[in-house]
Parts: sequence; structure tokens; C-alpha cells
Amino acid sequence: MIKIIIFIKQQWLGSLLIALFIVFLFYGIGENNDLKKEKQQLEKEIEALEQKEKLNWNKFKSLQLGRNTIIEKQKTLIQLQHDTIKIIDTIAFSKLQEFFSNRYSQKDSIEWKSS
Repeated sequence: MIKIIIFIKQQWLGSLLIALFIVFLFYGIGENNDLKKEKQQLEKEIEALEQKEKLNWNKFKSLQLGRNTIIEKQKTLIQLQHDTIKIIDTIAFSKLQEFFSNRYSQKDSIEWKSS
């Protein structure tokens, strides 16, 4: 034990450097363990996000199919509207007036009462 103390007194700079090396070594090992834990946590988050991405992608695909269906129905309704307008345009004005007069007679109309 005395020889160790004498060695440290003679080689104080080397002993100090060895002690600093050991401290930094343990510090590096601790940092490495922390980074491994963080890596595992991030990998779990990545897996969760990938699952959400798959779910959202499937929803997007189903909405894409629904969008095409809606567009086709909209085109059909617009065509039906244009056909109806063409039919009404071909009816004579007097027939239209008669149609609306018969359909909305005076008894069905709303009377405005002034207060």
C-alpha cells in the first residue's frame, strides 16, 4: 500500500489523467445507456406512427373510392337537372302559367297580414 502511495506522489500527473479517464469512461457508459433507452422509446413511437399511417392510408383509399362515387352521382344529378330545364323550356308559356296556377291556387297562397 505504501508503494502505491509513493508511486502516486511521484507520478501525480499520470495518476490524475488515469482518474479523469476512468471518470469520463463511466460518464460515457452512462450516456450510452441513456441513449439506448431513448432509442428503444423512439423505435416504439415509430412503430405506433407506422400503424397510424397504415390506418390513415386505408381511410384515404376508401375516401378516394367514395369521392369517385359522389362525383358520378353529381354528374347524374346535373344531367337530370339539365334535361328537366330543357323540357320546361319546350313547354309554351301559357301552359306553364296554367300549370302553376292550378298547382298553387289562391287558397294555398300565403296571405301577408300587415300589423
